[in-house]
Amino acid sequence: MKSVTGQSAFTVRSTETDQSGLATLPALVGYMQEAAWDNTTTMGISMYELLEQGLTWVLQRMRVEMFRYPRHREGITVETWASGRERVFLHRDFRVYGADRELLGQATSVWLVMDVVKRQMVSVPEFITAIEVVPGKEPLPFAKGKLAALQEGTYEAQMPVRWHDIDLNRHVTNTRYLQWVLETLPVEVLEKQQLSEIDIIFKAESTLGDTVTATAGPAEEVNAFLHKLSSLASGKELVQAKTKFLKLESLEVRKFGSLGV
Repeated sequence: MKSVTGQSAFTVRSTETDQSGLATLPALVGYMQEAAWDNTTTMGISMYELLEQGLTWVLQRMRVEMFRYPRHREGITVETWASGRERVFLHRDFRVYGADRELLGQATSVWLVMDVVKRQMVSVPEFITAIEVVPGKEPLPFAKGKLAALQEGTYEAQMPVRWHDIDLNRHVTNTRYLQWVLETLPVEVLEKQQLSEIDIIFKAESTLGDTVTATAGPAEEVNAFLHKLSSLASGKELVQAKTKFLKLESLEVRKFGSLGV
């Protein structure tokens, strides 16, 4: 069996927008994950199929680049495909389109398979490796390499893990981590600039009842920030990320970026 490219349509809802009426990044990543679920379902390797065998998909890294954010009630199409495989790492790409095939954004991601009982990563099972990876489009550069470590945080917040932060895997959902990364930044950054890129690495789980410490500080690049989420109780690093922002008037004229097209 060969992998296939999937297409999923979405309409931006009011509850998924910010104060400007634009879709938030966590909402857009949520669309991407739903599109990935649709695509894996067609190949018989969705999370539900994995759960039947005591396994599940876990997102390990994601790099997203946005050229324009869709507005409330705007219809979009998310295309996704398996873009490669390296040992236990499975790569998946996304492109987000508006009307007339306008490219709104794109992303590349890395996935692992986890044993839901042992809470440990495992080798990719044969029923997944048996599927031949045939990228539907030219793969984006894989998300690899280290991110610069945040040495000293300028901004900090504490996020208690509550019931609605938990997903089907019984740990904090990755879109909530995205939200916490962004909400650590001051309001003046979020109001006057718009997120153009994020590279986020998910390192460890957090579960119900935990408290997460979110810290952020300026990177060496202009309008860029380094981020870290860690467990308040253990100090264990949960998430590492880097964000880049552009002035609002600059984002919509930017068509192609560092991920390549």
